[in-house]
Amino acid sequence: SRYRPVAGVGEWLATASRGFWTITANTLAGYGQLLTHFQATAQQLGGPVRIVEVGAQLAQQGGASLLLFTALISINLAVLNALPLPALDGGQMVLLLWEGLRGQPLPERWTLTVNRLGFALLLGLVGVLMVRDTSQLTILKSWLTS
Repeated sequence: SRYRPVAGVGEWLATASRGFWTITANTLAGYGQLLTHFQATAQQLGGPVRIVEVGAQLAQQGGASLLLFTALISINLAVLNALPLPALDGGQMVLLLWEGLRGQPLPERWTLTVNRLGFALLLGLVGVLMVRDTSQLTILKSWLTS
């Protein structure tokens, strides 16, 4: 695609806003696909190792690709953090909403248990993704076969 200087601050804000909402909508659609078609989309998930690998490839291509990738990662993490899962901010919002509807605080022991379980599940998911990512690294495969 071609790049050109923006005509002014208004055009810059409009373009940035459109890009932000496009990436956000695509991220939400991706999470929806993951929930509704888990088998088909789970293979596309990547953990921290895959993110670094893709980032390194994009860094070699140039600034615009890496900048877009950085925006994609930032928005993706913001959306993920807002999901109503224990140990994430979205989960905390659900607990606070529940406390507000009850009119009294939830037992601290209960909230600690929910948060610990959620954190353990997130760490487990990251661990699984890291193992899968490292087993798929092309550098590692070439080193092992030589």
